Amino acid sequence: MADLMLSTPLRVKPHGSDTIREVATLQDASEILIDWPQTKRGPFYQAAREKIESALENKEGAALAQEAFTALFDHTGLLVR
Repeated sequence: MADLMLSTPLRVKPHGSDTIREVATLQDASEILIDWPQTKRGPFYQAAREKIESALENKEGAALAQEAFTALFDHTGLLVR
């Protein structure tokens, strides 16, 4: 099964890491969120997680999922520009 590609790959620093990771697919994004610290899972995390999982399941809504993922990393200061 082909993975859903992001319209533009994102560069992020996963929570608790100094390593920069390029996120090119929704599956990549989902894997990063699985390791997100439980105590840091607020509304931005929840929105990103729900939209990404929904897009992976239904194969639609990738743009909204990317927007939510980007918002999470922008909000937490972990988006690398």
